[in-house]
Amino acid sequence: MTPNELTNFLHEQIPLAKALDIEIIKATDHEVEVFGPLSPNRNHMGTAFGGSLSAVLILSCYTWLFHRLDQAGFSAHVLIKEGKTDYQLPVEEDLRAVCLSPDESQFEKFIESFKRKGMGRITLKAHIKNACLFEGVFVAQKSSEPRLG
Repeated sequence: MTPNELTNFLHEQIPLAKALDIEIIKATDHEVEVFGPLSPNRNHMGTAFGGSLSAVLILSCYTWLFHRLDQAGFSAHVLIKEGKTDYQLPVEEDLRAVCLSPDESQFEKFIESFKRKGMGRITLKAHIKNACLFEGVFVAQKSSEPRLG
């Protein structure tokens, strides 16, 4: 799926993504970048609202995993199991969350489990510059629904 197709998918499937006005800027095997304008995501201090920061970070990881599975020819439901966001500095500009791929051996282990059990877990990390760091465990379950791409 292209970044535009991924953006449309998120807006259709996850209403919060549309409300946050997010856009997928980049989607490759190695990274996903999610953009969110500050205006609809600001708090009373004029900086980015913590909930928006967390959501954009989670969406970057969700999109990376969904995209990788789609590229590999799998139809899957992606869910977050647990996550932690570390807010280090206020964000005073548009939000740009980046999820970088984990070590390839970790992804291969995940795919092995996904193929064998119909489900896999993987830990993913994302950041917004040096202001916010996120780490979460994501679960993918095989879906009988046709692939979207």
